[in-house]
Amino acid sequence: MSSLLGSRKQRDVILQLLFLAVIATVIVTSVISTKRNLEITGVTVGWDFLRYSTGSTIAFTLIDYDINSTYARALLVGFVNTIFLGVISVSLAIILGTVIGTARLSGHKLLNFMAKCYVHLFRNIPLILQAFFWYSLVAHLPAPRTAITLPGNIFISNRGVFFPWFNVGGWYCVAAFAVLAAGIVATVSTMKRTARWTAFGWLAAAAAIASAIMYMGSLPDLPFISIPESKGLRFVGGVTIVPELSAAIVAISLFGASYVAEIVRAGFLAVPKGYTEAANALGLQAWHVFWRIKLPLMIRTILPTMTNQIIWLMKATTIGIAIGFSDYFGIISNSINRSGQTLTLIFLLIIGFWAINMTISFVLNAVNRAIALPGYKK
Repeated sequence: MSSLLGSRKQRDVILQLLFLAVIATVIVTSVISTKRNLEITGVTVGWDFLRYSTGSTIAFTLIDYDINSTYARALLVGFVNTIFLGVISVSLAIILGTVIGTARLSGHKLLNFMAKCYVHLFRNIPLILQAFFWYSLVAHLPAPRTAITLPGNIFISNRGVFFPWFNVGGWYCVAAFAVLAAGIVATVSTMKRTARWTAFGWLAAAAAIASAIMYMGSLPDLPFISIPESKGLRFVGGVTIVPELSAAIVAISLFGASYVAEIVRAGFLAVPKGYTEAANALGLQAWHVFWRIKLPLMIRTILPTMTNQIIWLMKATTIGIAIGFSDYFGIISNSINRSGQTLTLIFLLIIGFWAINMTISFVLNAVNRAIALPGYKK
């Protein structure tokens, strides 16, 4: 026995086995206790309720849904809504944050001061307060009859934002945007290894395939593009972004941009000065130094940190429940109240967000490996 414990390797194995045994005991005890408590309270756990009709409506849907749809359909609507909110909010946050982060390093004092004030303002106000503020602001916009009109037949009112859209089936739109996103990832991944025009060929091919999918999914007897028109107290045609979605997009985008700006600023500061000095010595213009040297090196530096920030912003979409947006979290909460299947729905909520965030992590890690400089690959 003493010889067995005298070996460090054997002691480590025994300690690991004891740790696993404790974890297994806790899990088994929890499962048995939960099962007994459910039997006492008469609560059933299963999947049959997913086939039942919800008997309720959802304000914003990207796919077909009505009052007779099942719980499974409602959860799918919420899942798609969450992805839609996350993609738009994260994209806007990255674009705006990159601009602000670059402005923070500008030699123009006023521009630098404005970017600094933006970061300190939006980063230090809780996201939920910003969501409430923007929702109250959107709710006080003009009525549809006096809606704000923007170029391109875009209308803004307290009923939402109305703009032209394609008369295409929902799943065709999802497939088209998925193909386009894959083309962007392929372009970024191959830009370093191939010629620039070859890399952008992936994007052109993806755009062509996405256009073909949209055309194939066009609805019969309807124009390819639907234009919103004012009729009485409402708008018909086009697509509507409801006030709850508008407020959530603005809140998450502005809040996330303040963090992205600091990440971008740190990435630019991490670029060795020797590279820019060498470029200046070769006579490159300031724009070429920024576009060909600073920006690529900054992206390589910040991508791991930016991956974590994107995942965090995707989880922040759950703030939509506070202002009444029908996201995945909100629909699951409502389904729990109606069906009583708490454990099953919480499990589906966990699995849903795990799948979204693992997909983001997998894709961005693949891009990170593809654009890493030689010697930095793992």
